Amino acid sequence: MRVGDLVKYYDGLNDDSRLGIVTEVTHWSDKGAPSRNFGTDIVVLWQDGDSMRCCLSELKLVSEVAGPENV
Repeated sequence: MRVGDLVKYYDGLNDDSRLGIVTEVTHWSDKGAPSRNFGTDIVVLWQDGDSMRCCLSELKLVSEVAGPENV
């Protein structure tokens, strides 16, 4: 997932009909346990103006942003 991708939120049971755009992707790891405590946070700006930090597993990709690797 990359900045500019269009996504929908999914909580494991229900789809959210709002569309959002990815505004930030941050990969992180715990300095005390980097081999077992790590992840990716994705910030999404929703249609209604709300911004939300999500896990990759909470999002469904609707459309990828065009870029050199997607052409």
